[in-house]
Amino acid sequence: MNVDQCVHCGLCLTACPTYEATGLEMESPRGRLVLLNNWAANANFQSRDAAQWLDDCLDCRACESACPSNIPTGHLVEEWRSTVPLGTANRRLLLGLSQAVGSPRGLKRLQRLIRIGQNPLGRWALSKLGSLLSIATGDVLDGLPPSILPGLSRESLTTNMPNADTMMFVGCIMDAVYNQSNEHTAALLRLAGHTVTVPSNQVCCGALHRHGGDPATTRRLAKANIKAYEATGAQQVVVNAAGCGTTLKEYPTLFESGSEWHFRAISFSRAVRDVIQTLAERPLAQLTQQSTTITVHDACHHTAQNLNQSTRALLERAGFSIREMPNSTRCCGSAGVYNLTHPSMGRTLAQQKVSDIPPETQIVAAANPGCILQIQAGTRHYGRNTVTVRHPIDLAYDAYRAAGYLGGVADAT
Repeated sequence: MNVDQCVHCGLCLTACPTYEATGLEMESPRGRLVLLNNWAANANFQSRDAAQWLDDCLDCRACESACPSNIPTGHLVEEWRSTVPLGTANRRLLLGLSQAVGSPRGLKRLQRLIRIGQNPLGRWALSKLGSLLSIATGDVLDGLPPSILPGLSRESLTTNMPNADTMMFVGCIMDAVYNQSNEHTAALLRLAGHTVTVPSNQVCCGALHRHGGDPATTRRLAKANIKAYEATGAQQVVVNAAGCGTTLKEYPTLFESGSEWHFRAISFSRAVRDVIQTLAERPLAQLTQQSTTITVHDACHHTAQNLNQSTRALLERAGFSIREMPNSTRCCGSAGVYNLTHPSMGRTLAQQKVSDIPPETQIVAAANPGCILQIQAGTRHYGRNTVTVRHPIDLAYDAYRAAGYLGGVADAT
């Protein structure tokens, strides 16, 4: 690992959520770079404390935006995680997730389990199971939407439409938990004049696996998605989850430079676009201003893609007035499965995020499923029960449907 470029300037400190929460140098990006260097150089340094400080990294990438030396600290931590044994809760959880999110069949099982967790008895049972596995399932269950429609979004959207200009990437959690958001995404894309195809053989993007130190599985999933895209002949791959979008755009880094899969990944990554970007290129009609008060949480991986202003532009075009949130780019503590495996830090960051929600706000817009879950749970834990967390696409869809531009998903298809 090459960490020698760090000049220890400290510009990363205020960008790092874990350092801000603890004040510990070893919980900062530059501290972790020192740890990584020592870990690689001296086996005697490979202690439990050092491993914990490294594994506490959220991989939010905020430090990378602040770093004048452009050190990819997040990727370096990912590489480190791939070298340590599958002994921590984070890695054990990933083994189960590989089965759950790696196929439509696994996603259906996951959806059934989550729906069980929406009733009190089921929630109690899953919380107890999580406690036995050292996983904070209860926190995530508190953030679930009131109801989840049975069935995956790909089942209602799947089409191998020839000559479609857009392949829609449905993801895994978006496919199983926020399936209506995927349907709304397809409807808005069609309203903007795009023809949409949703291949049934697409799979999870692999973000959870890569962040958790399982690049081999991420590589396998990447190949499947690249093949699915190539078979469509589409000009772009549109995604509505910030974390998925970043991973999809970084597929070339998974493969050896100059290899066949590297070149295929480059072509794929150049086609990937967030739905916010795509809708900005063909702006929808300007709607009259609404009375609903909303604020925006900027998901870490939206910030990494420079999409924050585009998100606001879409919402304002849909008629929403935005009340800015202090520290809107600060990580909410979800970070893939981080809120499950690091509940203490996850709760600290969730509480900070909830405290930043401006008074009288009715809705928080967040463009990543993990963020929606985490912040919604936080509002219920920390005294903001009247606040709802929703995807910007859902807000835009409701606004355009109310204005008569959409007659429902079925009509849009």
